[in-house]
Amino acid sequence: MTRKKLRVALCSWEIGRLSSGFGTKVGGLGGVVEELCAELAAAAARQDLDLDVEILSPCFAHYDRSRLHRLPLRPPAVIEGTAFEFEVYEHVFTDAAEWPDGKSRSVDIKSVYFWDPGQLGWTGARVVYPNDPWMMLKLNAAVSQAMAGYIRQGGFQTVHLHDCHVALVPFYLGDELLSEVPVHLTFHNASHQGVCHVIGGGYETLDRLNLPGAKLFHEYFDYFDGVNPAKACMLKVHRNGGRVTTVSGDLDGTWGYAAELRESYDALRRRAWRQKGALPVEVFHPNRGLDLFEKIPVAGITNGLAAKNWPQHMPELRAAHLREVQGRRTDPLFAEPAVQARMLECDHDFDGGRLERKQELRRLLYREAFGHDMWGYPAIFCAVGRMSEQKNFRAIAAIMERVLALDPQARFVVLASADDGEKDVESLFFSLAERHRGRVYYNNTFNQPLSKLILAGSDFVLIPSRFEPCGLVDYEAALLGALPIARAIGGLTKSRHCGYFYDWLDVGDFTGECGAFFDAIREALRVFRDDYPGHLRRVAAAMATDASWKKSADQYVELYRYGLWAKRWRKAGSISEFITELGEDREMFRRFLAPGREQYADLRDLALKQALEGAAPPSYTQQLVDIGNITIVTAAGGAGFEVFKNINNPGMVKDLVGNLKLAKEYKP
Repeated sequence: MTRKKLRVALCSWEIGRLSSGFGTKVGGLGGVVEELCAELAAAAARQDLDLDVEILSPCFAHYDRSRLHRLPLRPPAVIEGTAFEFEVYEHVFTDAAEWPDGKSRSVDIKSVYFWDPGQLGWTGARVVYPNDPWMMLKLNAAVSQAMAGYIRQGGFQTVHLHDCHVALVPFYLGDELLSEVPVHLTFHNASHQGVCHVIGGGYETLDRLNLPGAKLFHEYFDYFDGVNPAKACMLKVHRNGGRVTTVSGDLDGTWGYAAELRESYDALRRRAWRQKGALPVEVFHPNRGLDLFEKIPVAGITNGLAAKNWPQHMPELRAAHLREVQGRRTDPLFAEPAVQARMLECDHDFDGGRLERKQELRRLLYREAFGHDMWGYPAIFCAVGRMSEQKNFRAIAAIMERVLALDPQARFVVLASADDGEKDVESLFFSLAERHRGRVYYNNTFNQPLSKLILAGSDFVLIPSRFEPCGLVDYEAALLGALPIARAIGGLTKSRHCGYFYDWLDVGDFTGECGAFFDAIREALRVFRDDYPGHLRRVAAAMATDASWKKSADQYVELYRYGLWAKRWRKAGSISEFITELGEDREMFRRFLAPGREQYADLRDLALKQALEGAAPPSYTQQLVDIGNITIVTAAGGAGFEVFKNINNPGMVKDLVGNLKLAKEYKP
């Protein structure tokens, strides 16, 4: 039987693929997009679909375009009245994924790149985001126009947007196409919303981006007299039947980053007060004051990790791979000759049944970091990543000496490079490493094989992040047997079953924060020293963590199927007829259908949700009272009728209240 084909355009600023020379990874977004597409193809096969995903992204200046295939397309763009055309290139990546029959199969992933020297000529391998908000907005608008032009001619059935840098794409697609093609938006980091001050006025700002300012500014973009692309895209997606998702939590948004984005500032502050037992100084509000997150439902689909991150599959633990990587370098992968020789000599992959190899990796890490063989039984704490305000490495530096005083055999291994705003923290680590030689190691150069050795050879990984939408390092470390010691925030809480977590929301009280962090470390050390079998049980639980993409990829494919059904729902007749039409997809549709709140509520969606859940719906009057959109008036002759405000489709009023003798459409 021929599978139904589904074509998806996945738009993202970063796509990973660093080793190929045709990709960029600054944060977690690139790694997720790199791994996701092949997993989507396998998930689609499990749902009897043939999925064709194309990744759309900018063509950055460091890419060798002579090695890319040029397409005969010239999608146009207009910025500040100047018209130009993008060049379009493509490259096909071949990945592998496990198919429903349990066998690994190759999957071809087409990546499409959009290039214009005037827009992108300044970019580089690590420089892809302008610091100036207006320049960023213009660049996003230009690339989004090119992406929209490509999508319009590509025959796609779904568009999946990743983060605010591509949030303008739906506005360039046009309402006619949006009436047929579902669009979904995934936030990887909602702190970045692309907000920009207006340039000469709201209407004029959008006009400069080749958008009709008078039509769109107040309805979509207006944000405290600025322009907010994330807000605009959320509204556009919601009104067209798509879903807004984020990278941790569940579909109902009951935990993880999905729950945090839906929480109001007042509720967060009250929670911080209860947690601390005193008035908080400052809390970090994940939705950054955009209360649209509190009214348009945000679903969580938690990121996974590809099989190459499991210790039994990790290339960086295989000698042949390390020899290949070393062959492309002039300097050694590892500073210690004995470690270099051993890692390139034999494999060190392991699993829960071969922990003796992890013990050897501990010894190799110790020698690499401190220059001599291990003595005693140290507790090795590590931290690996980008030193930014979000990652809060400052707290690690602050508690180090307290931990060293608590446990003479505690050791710290830190591999992190600093953002411009964190150079003073980098200096702290250099100073600590100098003062505590043999106990503290710090390296600020990126080295992928070394980072994997550090995670695999450590007992604990420190993650005191201020916010963490998904948190992949906790997954990576747990699978390698390094237990997370982390702030209970965002997606990090998915590792509660094996780690040590501390609750602290008052980011303005650094002393209190460090105290809570230190208490979690002290508890981890207590178990490590006094209950080693208990420590090993946690290690076993960590390494058994299900961090695969399977469930998440299945949910994304269901999201795409839901979007297609949502378009049919918009054109459907009665609720009962549509539910019958859903057939076996009824439960899937019910799980994804999430009516908005307050002025973003759609009464017809509310009625459908009630029907799908098999509950007797409340009166329509009660539904409207619940969302604050009803006024009761009396008509001549005493006949009652209801006036409905803020309804997405006022023409649906009669369908909703057909039990009334008289229904009147309200036009404000």
